Amino acid sequence: MSHGGGHHGQSSSSGGSSSGRGGRGGSQGRRGDNLSQQMGRMNIYSQHPPARSTVPRVGQPGDLVGSAQHPNAPFPKASLAHHQQEFAKRPKGSVYERPAVGTKTELLTNHVLVHLPQQTLKLYCYHIAVFQNNKELTKREEAGPIFYNLVSRFRREFPDSSTFIFNDVNMLWTMVQLPKAEGEVRFKNHRIVYKYTSRVDFGQTIREDQDRQLLATLVDAIATHRVRNPACSKYTVYKQCIFMLQTVPENPDEVCNAPLTVPLGHGLDARIGISIAVRLNLRAGITACFDTTHKLFTRTGYPLIRLLCELINGDTITDGEFENFWDERLRQAVVTEENRKQLDEILSKMRLRYSRDIAIQIDENGRETVPSLMVCRERGKLFKYYRLTPGSAANTYFPDHEGREWTVAEWFLRCCNIRLRYPNLPCFERKPSRQRPSFCAWPMEFVTYIPESKRFDGLPPTVTRNELIEHTTIKTAPQGRALFEKIIGQNQIADCPPVIDNNDPMMQRYGLTFEKEMINVKATVLPAATVEYGGGYKFQDKNHEGEWEAVTHDPCLAVLDGSIYVRNKDKDNDAPKITKRLLGSILNVCSPLNRRNEFHYDPAGYHHLMKAIERTGQPVAWENKEAGQAAIHGVLNFSQNRDDPKKIIEFLEKLKENANAEENNKKYKKSDEEVLIPLVWIVFEVRCSTFAGGRDGFANEYNFIKYLGDSALGVYTQGILSKNLSIVQENPITCKLTRLIVEKVLGKVGTTHRKLEREGDHKSWTKLTDPKSPTLVLGVDVSHPSPRDRELGGVRSLSVASVVGNIDFDCTEFRSSCRIQDAGAEMIVRFQDEIAARLYDFQRNTGVLPAHIVMYRDGLGETDFQRILWEERRSIDQCCKNISVKYDPTITYIVVTKRHHTKFFLKNHEEGHEKHGHNILPGTLVEEKVTTNTFYDFFLATQIGQTGIARPTHYYVLHDTWEPYVAFWPTVTHALTYLFCRTTSVVSLPSPVLYAHLAAKRAKEHIDGAENYARIHKIKLSFENVHDVEKLTKAINVNSGLDGMTFV
Repeated sequence: MSHGGGHHGQSSSSGGSSSGRGGRGGSQGRRGDNLSQQMGRMNIYSQHPPARSTVPRVGQPGDLVGSAQHPNAPFPKASLAHHQQEFAKRPKGSVYERPAVGTKTELLTNHVLVHLPQQTLKLYCYHIAVFQNNKELTKREEAGPIFYNLVSRFRREFPDSSTFIFNDVNMLWTMVQLPKAEGEVRFKNHRIVYKYTSRVDFGQTIREDQDRQLLATLVDAIATHRVRNPACSKYTVYKQCIFMLQTVPENPDEVCNAPLTVPLGHGLDARIGISIAVRLNLRAGITACFDTTHKLFTRTGYPLIRLLCELINGDTITDGEFENFWDERLRQAVVTEENRKQLDEILSKMRLRYSRDIAIQIDENGRETVPSLMVCRERGKLFKYYRLTPGSAANTYFPDHEGREWTVAEWFLRCCNIRLRYPNLPCFERKPSRQRPSFCAWPMEFVTYIPESKRFDGLPPTVTRNELIEHTTIKTAPQGRALFEKIIGQNQIADCPPVIDNNDPMMQRYGLTFEKEMINVKATVLPAATVEYGGGYKFQDKNHEGEWEAVTHDPCLAVLDGSIYVRNKDKDNDAPKITKRLLGSILNVCSPLNRRNEFHYDPAGYHHLMKAIERTGQPVAWENKEAGQAAIHGVLNFSQNRDDPKKIIEFLEKLKENANAEENNKKYKKSDEEVLIPLVWIVFEVRCSTFAGGRDGFANEYNFIKYLGDSALGVYTQGILSKNLSIVQENPITCKLTRLIVEKVLGKVGTTHRKLEREGDHKSWTKLTDPKSPTLVLGVDVSHPSPRDRELGGVRSLSVASVVGNIDFDCTEFRSSCRIQDAGAEMIVRFQDEIAARLYDFQRNTGVLPAHIVMYRDGLGETDFQRILWEERRSIDQCCKNISVKYDPTITYIVVTKRHHTKFFLKNHEEGHEKHGHNILPGTLVEEKVTTNTFYDFFLATQIGQTGIARPTHYYVLHDTWEPYVAFWPTVTHALTYLFCRTTSVVSLPSPVLYAHLAAKRAKEHIDGAENYARIHKIKLSFENVHDVEKLTKAINVNSGLDGMTFV
C-alpha cells in the first residue's frame, strides 16, 4: 500500500528518532641433540621477519590452486604425491574377539541396510542451474519449488517428468534423455539452465571409477523425492533435513513422549527435521543413517503486535491475556530502543504479510465495526522486512502527490475509513527501490508472519534459544530409540506420512528398498583406567559411571606428590625444591551498563575458594588461617565507563613486581624455600559476552585482562561472576561450583591433581607412559570463525591453529602454541615450527626426546585426509630430521571427529544407568558394520550426561608406524578421556583434543585483547601487514614466565 503518489516522498518523524618409518629413535636420550639451537635459530615469534617478496612464486606443497594467497600459483606435480600414500591398515582381528578385554555386548544403531536394484538401470545426468532475478539459487528450499514449477510449464522440453529425480539444487537424473542436450527455459523472473553431463549406472554392481558421492546423492534423492516434492504439504525442505509440518498432535505413546513439534514464544515453533546420510563404503554394505534435529519455524499468521507484547513482557502470553489484558496496555505502550533492536534482530530478512482483516472499519454513519484480534487473516500482501519507522503511526509524516503532509494514522482514517487501534506504535516501512521510490508503510497491527510455516532465519531472543534446547532435547536413550524405530519402520507419525516408503511408486520404479530394522552391532565396553591422586589414593570406575569425586570427596583428594614444587626444567637433581604458594588478589569489573560504577557480592566466597584450594594440598597465602581469612594482596575496582584501562595494566604489573617483596615474604611465606605466585580473581558483574564482544560499543574486558595476564605480563588469572562467587559454600563437599573452580585453578598454575596408574592392570597405558620409551601426545585443532564473525571482519574473521603436547611421561601436563591464519584454512601454516616447539618443551622437561609421537587431529573430513595427512606427516618427519638424522620416532596420526550422525542404543536399556538416561556406557567400542572399508576406524563413546542421546566419537587411525596390538589405540584413547583437568568425569574427546580446543579459543580472545591493548596505546594493527601478524602471533601464545595450562 502506497501512501501518496509522490515518487520522491520522504518520511519524517516529529518525535525524533607414509609410507611408514619404524624405529624407536636411537638418540632420544642425548643431551647433545641440537633442538635447542634449532629453536633459537628459528626464532618462531620474531617481530622482524623477512619482507614479503613481490616476485611471483611457484606453488609449494600444500598450496591450493587458485587459493586466496596465490591465485595464479602453478601446482607442482610433486605435491600430487599425497594421492599415492597408503593409509594404515586395519589390524587383524578385533577387540571384540579378545575375551580378556572388556565386557561384550550388542547394540542397535540408527543405520539401515539399503538395497539397490538387481538389474542395472541406465540413467542420464544433467547439471541444473536455477535462477531468480538472474541470481543463481543454491539453497534447496528456494531452488526446488521453482524447478518443479517450470518443469510443469514446459512439458515439451521436459517430457515424462514423472520419472525425474532432482536433488533440489543442481543435479537431475532421468530415465529417458531430454530432447536437447542443453537448453534454457524461462517464466517471468525465473529460469532454468540445463546441460547433459554423463550417463550413470544405477544398480548393485558399482564400478571402481564410479563417483560414489554422486551415487549416494542419487539414492537419497530417490528415497526422499515424494516428501521433497512441493505437492507434499506435510514436509518442507531446509538444507539437508526434511521437516515435519504436522497439524495434529502426535500420540505420545507412539514415540515414547519424544518431542516433535514444540510451540515456543515469539510466534516460533520448534519442528523436528529428519536427515538421511547414505554411506557406500561401510563394512555392512550400503546403509542409510537417519538422524533428527529441531529448528525454529514461524507460526502461521502470528500477529507482530503479539510479538511486541511478549518482548515487553519478557515471557510468552496466552491468547486470553493477549486479547483482554494486552489490548488496553498496548494503547499506552511506548516502543523503546531496546524493543526496536529486538524486533530488528528477530525480523531481519523475514517475509511478512500485511492484511486489514482486523481493521476497525467506520461506515458512512460513523459506526465502527471492531473485529477480534484473534480473527484468522486469510488475505494479505507479502513483503520483506526492511525497518521500522522512527516514529509512531500518529507522528510519521509523508507527502502525497500534491505535496500535502499526512500522518500514517490520518491517511488510514481519511482515505480508508479505518481507525488504527494502536497509532502509538511504529509502522513497517517498505524498502524504496528505483521502480518504487515513494514512501510506503504498514501499521504494526496489520502485519503478521506469512501464512506458511517457514524456517526462521532471524536472531531469536535468548529466552527462545534456551527454550529450544530445553524442550526439544530427547531426554533418554529409550525415547530416542522409539522415535528412530518409528521413522526407520516407515510408519506414519501424527498426520505426516513416512519419510521413506518402500511402496512409493518412485522407489519401486527405480528398484530401491530400505530395510525397516535398525542394524545390530557387536560392541565392547572397555575397562576403565585407574585414576591416582596424591597420598596413594586410587579410583577405578568399575561400574562404568564415568564420574567420581575429588574436591567434593570426603576427605578432599590431594594433588600429586611433588606437583606443588616449581618445575625443575634443567633436571638438576641437586637443586632445592621450591614450593609454590598462591597469593590472591581481586579485580572487580563492573558492568558497562551499571551507571553507579559499583556492585556488591559476598566476599566470603573468595576465602572459601582459597581454603578449598589449600585442602587439595596446594598452599595459599593466609591473612588469618584460623579465622579462614585468605590474604588479599591487592584490590582494584574497574568500570570502563569511569576508568582508564591502563589502571588494569598498572595493577597487574604492580602485583607481579611486589609479590615476593620482603614484606610479603615475612608475612606469608612459611619457609625460605617458597615462592609467592600471584593469582588474580577477576570478579565480573555480568558476563562480557552479553555485550557481543564490542558490537554494542563496549570493550570486552575479559579478553583484555586474559591477554594481559596470560601473554603480555605473565600473571595467573581466574574469572568468576559475582553471583557465582556469592553462592560458594564454606564446605566444598556440598558445593559443585567449588569443585569446578578449584580444578581449573590447579590446572592453570601447573599443580597436577591426578594421573593414571602407570604400573597397573592397564597394559596399554603402561606401554604409552613408559619412561624408557616415552611418548609425546599431541592435540591439534583449527578453530574457524562463525558466519556472523566473518561478516564483522577484523580479528573475529581469522582462524586460529593450536597444537598442544604433554611435557611429562604421564601425559597429564600439556603446553600449547598457536598461530593465526586465513579464515577457513585447515592446513596449518608453518606446522613444522609448532611440532619443534612441542618437542623442545618435552625434552626440556623430561631430559629426553620421545620415542613415539602420537597426534590426535580434529576438524578433518574424509575428503581432507589425503592432503592434510601428507603435509602434516611430512612436517613431523622433517622436524625430526632437523633435530638429528638419527632421530627416528614412530609416528601415529589419528583423526578425531564428532561430525557424524551415527548413534547407538542398548538392546536392553537396563544395562545402562538411569541417571545417564540409559545411554550406552562410557568406554563402549564399536569396530564393525558401521565402520568403513577404506580406513582403520572405530567408534568410541565416552560421554556421560543426564539428558540426550550420547554421541560416540569417530576415530580414524590414518598413519601408524608404531603398529601395536589391536586393542592398543582404543584403550589408550579411552584412558585419555579420564585426564581432562577441568572435571572429575570422562569427557567425549581425548584430553589433548579438548586442550587444543581451549587453546584455540583462548588465542582468539588474546587477539581481541591485543587489539584493544594496541588501541589504548594508539597503535594501529593491520592484518595485511606481515609484521603486525607476527606481533599478534606472539600475543596469542603464553608468557614464558607462566608454567601451567593457562588455557583451561
